[in-house]
Amino acid sequence: MTRKRSWLVALTLFTLFSLCVGALDTEKALAQGGPNLLRNGDFEEGQAGQAWPFQDGIPEVQVAPGWRAFWLDDPPPYVAPPPDYCHGDPRCAWGRPEFRGTAAYEYPNRVHSGQFSQKYFSYNRQHEAGLYQQVSGIQPGTRLRFSVWIQTWSCMPKSSEEWNVCPAGDRSYNPAPMHIWVGIDPTGGTNWAASTVVRSPEREAYDEWTLFEVEATAESDTVTVFIHTRADWYDQIPRINNDVYIDDASLVPVTPPTSTPPPPPPTPTPGPSPTPRATPTPRPDGAIVHVVQPGDTLYSIALQYGVSVEQIQELNAGSLGPNNLIYVGQELVIAIPSATPTPSPGPTTPTPSTSPTPEAGSICVLAFHDRNGDGLRQEDTEELLPNALFSLSDAVGVVGQYTTDGLNEPYCFAGLAAGTYTLLMDPPAGYTASGPSTVMVALPGPISVNVAMGAQRGEAPVEDTATPTGTETPAEEEPTEGPSASPSFLQRALQWGAQASGVLLLILAVALVVFFVLSRRRR
Repeated sequence: MTRKRSWLVALTLFTLFSLCVGALDTEKALAQGGPNLLRNGDFEEGQAGQAWPFQDGIPEVQVAPGWRAFWLDDPPPYVAPPPDYCHGDPRCAWGRPEFRGTAAYEYPNRVHSGQFSQKYFSYNRQHEAGLYQQVSGIQPGTRLRFSVWIQTWSCMPKSSEEWNVCPAGDRSYNPAPMHIWVGIDPTGGTNWAASTVVRSPEREAYDEWTLFEVEATAESDTVTVFIHTRADWYDQIPRINNDVYIDDASLVPVTPPTSTPPPPPPTPTPGPSPTPRATPTPRPDGAIVHVVQPGDTLYSIALQYGVSVEQIQELNAGSLGPNNLIYVGQELVIAIPSATPTPSPGPTTPTPSTSPTPEAGSICVLAFHDRNGDGLRQEDTEELLPNALFSLSDAVGVVGQYTTDGLNEPYCFAGLAAGTYTLLMDPPAGYTASGPSTVMVALPGPISVNVAMGAQRGEAPVEDTATPTGTETPAEEEPTEGPSASPSFLQRALQWGAQASGVLLLILAVALVVFFVLSRRRR
């Protein structure tokens, strides 16, 4: 009887554990918004029983099952090697990255969830590479969302004597830009550079897991998802670490398939929109008008449309109250089209146009170091910022992107039709936006609109001032991630204990109570 009870207790515990694991999987699927159509999106397949396979028999390319790696063997024309470092050889600082798996028990901060993640890195070399996966059985017309968590590590040595040691351990130190985007080819092609690939905006992901997402509508029964990175030494100084970590990818349907294309949106009518913060519509005379909402100020309205407070004051000089007083429902003119010059007899001297063509306008952008945090640039004390990414979008999608160099700004997105655009700035690494990172820019006609967006230094990572230890790492292999990257047995045990599920701990507690009761009855 005692043995039968023991078997019954064991069966009950196993059933409870299975139900809990199933509930967690269901919760994860619901959080993704639908069934994950990717194979091995969590990168857990294969590692527990055997190592990941070598792609095309290449020992340095070890890729998770279901995925395939891509890379450029030769540097593209838009990448220049460091001249003093390479002595004129364009390939000395470029190469195929090494692809491997990463385990949580070795580097827990490099795994987003579960036990494994995909890693690829180029040691002391730049690269342009990534992963892709084709998914078949898709009904054309299905709207899909591709999501994936990415983390990167970029490190520059402090001196030539310690060229192979990252002074910040497993944290980035003087990182260089890593051009990261994810994409979907709705036609199912495998060329990441094809014009059919719908891409997400580029973002940085130094030392922290960052979610990248993009949506597209399937045009065939097969679609392809891409993860792309390019290590960019913009200052022509080598980085010993150019690492990319990938985990928890999903491709989920967000809308059912459509048999016919959706009807076009209704033609807007002149006048302000009845809903707050709606996209403004030009008046019949071409002027852009904003209807004041609760909480609006001249400063917030200027930031929203990417214009100066002085411009709003000048265009509404007769309607503003004392001390720039405005009221809810008031109509403020934000911008007016440039006046068409009246012909006059006799020869005239042509004046330069502010736009590339008479029919198109432009939006010119710059990023600056906002030292006092007021959102306004003082040219004599607040310098231009490099490595800020601007993304300009209209109602259809992304119109263009530009990364600042801190020298040649403002940069103009030219050839733009009249309308309202959304401008997004991703500040450089180590900076945070001092004002809104997204603004609406009204372009009433063939004029040029200038937008300056500020950023302030964020909290810098704490450097490890202790002298790194360890032996030199060969040039073709990646060095260890600093003294803190290889935890002791006790540290690993604590890390695993911290990651243990509360449900599992509850089951173990119940098991101890049951066996204690049974042992008491045997006496």
